[in-house]
Amino acid sequence: MIRNSMRPLPGFMQPFLSWLTAKPLPEDLDRVRPLKPMHHIIVSAGLIGVGALLAGAGYLQGSVWLWLLGFVLATGGIKQMQVMICHNCAHDMVFQDRERNLKVGRIISGVLMLKPFDVYKHEHTLHHSSRALLTDDDDTLSYLQEVVGLSPSDSITTMWTKLVTTALSPLAILRSFWGRVKATAVADNRRVAQWTLMFWIALALLSAALGHFDLFVMAWVVPVFAGYHISTTFRLAAEHTWPSVDVLERRGIDFICESTTGVFIGEELRLPQDAGFIRRQALIALWLVKMLCFHLFVRLFVMVGDTPCHDFHHRRPRSADWPNYITARERDRLEGSKPFPTNYGENWGYINAVTANFRNFQRALPYYANRTATQKGL
Repeated sequence: MIRNSMRPLPGFMQPFLSWLTAKPLPEDLDRVRPLKPMHHIIVSAGLIGVGALLAGAGYLQGSVWLWLLGFVLATGGIKQMQVMICHNCAHDMVFQDRERNLKVGRIISGVLMLKPFDVYKHEHTLHHSSRALLTDDDDTLSYLQEVVGLSPSDSITTMWTKLVTTALSPLAILRSFWGRVKATAVADNRRVAQWTLMFWIALALLSAALGHFDLFVMAWVVPVFAGYHISTTFRLAAEHTWPSVDVLERRGIDFICESTTGVFIGEELRLPQDAGFIRRQALIALWLVKMLCFHLFVRLFVMVGDTPCHDFHHRRPRSADWPNYITARERDRLEGSKPFPTNYGENWGYINAVTANFRNFQRALPYYANRTATQKGL
C-alpha cells in the first residue's frame, strides 16, 4: 500500500502529505481538526488573491517565473472556488439557507464568468443521475467528445494528444472564452446576466482608465479564462471512468461504484529493506523532488479541492461532511461503504488515472456503438 510506504518519513510531514495525496493514514483520522465550508471559501479566495497579485507583480517586473507561479495559484483558486463552493452551492450544502446557496453560487459564477449558475445547477442534476451519467446528456462526456474530440475508437496515444492539444490550444481557449461570454449574455436569468456583464465591463474600463488594462488582462483575465480552460480540460479526463459494458447497460447501484474512482496525487516511495542509509536518503530525496514538483503542480492546478475524492461525492452526494472529504472518504472506505456492493477503487498518479480511464473508454466502444445504432433505428 502506497501510504504505508510513507511511514518512514518524519511525522511533521504527514498533514501536508495527506492534503497533497488526498489519502490519510488510517491512524490519523481522529487527529485531524474538522473543517467547515468557510475554510474552503477562505482558502479559495486567498489563492485567487495571492495568485493575481503574484501574476501582476511578475508581469510588471518582467519575471516569467513569478508570473507563472501567480498564474498557477490564481487558476487553482478559481477552479477550487468552482468545484468546492459553486458545486456544493448547487447541492444546497454550503449554507443552511437554500436562497443563500443560490445567491452565492450566482455571485461566484458572475465574478469568475463561469457557466451561468442556474444552468449549471440544472445540468449537474443530470450529471448525478445514473441514467444520464456517461451518456450524451452528461456535460462531462459531452465536453470530452465534442470539445476534446475523444472517441472510444481512438488509441491511447491519440486520446492523450487530443487532450493536451485541446487544453493548450490558443484557438480552443478563445472558443472557451467566447462560449462563456455568450452563455452569460443569453442566460435566461436576465438580471444576473446583466449584472455579470456590467461587472466585467466596469473592471475593463476602470483598468483602462488607470492605464493598466494590460495588467488586468495578464493578472486576472488570463487565469480566469485561459487557466480555467486548461485546468478544466485536464480535470475532466480524470473525473469519471467507464465500467464494463454490462454494468453500463444495467446502470444499477454497481454503476455508481464503478464509474468513479479515487485519483490520489502521488506515487509509491519504494525503500528496499537492504538499502543502506545513503541509498535510502537518495531515494527519499528523489521521491520528494517528484512529489514537490510534478505532483504538487497537479494538486494545485488540476486536481484541486476534493476532486481526488470525487467518488465519495457520487456515493454520498448529500453528506454534510463534504468539507472533510479526505477523512470522510477514508472512514467510509474503512467501514465498507455500505450499502454499495463494492468498496472504493483508486488510481495513484494523475497520468496513470487518465490512461486507465482512456483504456476503459476504449472497452466501452460496443456500448456506445449500440446506443448510436438504437438512436438511428437500426
